[in-house]
Amino acid sequence: MKTYPIMLKLTGHRAVVVGGGPVGLRKVDTLAQAGAEVTLVAPELSGQPPRGVTVLRRPYAPQSVEGAFLVFACTDDAALNSRIARDARAAGALVNAADQPDDCDFHVPASVCDGDVTVAIGTAGASPALAGNLKRRLATALGPKIGQFAALLRDLRGQLRSAEDDLDKRGRIMKDLSSDRTYDLFVASGPEAVRRRFMELLKS
Repeated sequence: MKTYPIMLKLTGHRAVVVGGGPVGLRKVDTLAQAGAEVTLVAPELSGQPPRGVTVLRRPYAPQSVEGAFLVFACTDDAALNSRIARDARAAGALVNAADQPDDCDFHVPASVCDGDVTVAIGTAGASPALAGNLKRRLATALGPKIGQFAALLRDLRGQLRSAEDDLDKRGRIMKDLSSDRTYDLFVASGPEAVRRRFMELLKS
């Protein structure tokens, strides 16, 4: 099944995870890191969730998913996960049910993250193992400090908007700054070398 890739801004949105096992706790952790308002529903937990997560130590009930933007059904009961999926859709939420593609509105991709740089790999649920293999290969290919490099480019892009009105020139400068050559300069000589390159491009 063809899927549509998307990066979600979750700050201020409610995400509900049902199931306190390792899978559920991993979902809770990544959702909390993304800024979601996370609620974990489970009578028992296999570990400690991050601070700031609302924990409801009780069995699942349909009211648990009310007001949710995302719902993750992570119990070890397939029938219960299917029911959670139906309740979540009825409440207007998008749902992911662990290892049950037919009950999912979306799949969570394998991802490589460094700062603001995120590379996601999806197989539409066909082979999570393949996605994991590609993740390891991409992690090596991205190279060191790519997140720091992206943060620097964000700063320089803001300066460029203030300093240059010509859209075509802005595009040429950002293309040069985002090149392999400039990244190699960053890794070898640090951010100040890239800032000097930026000033040269701006004056040219």
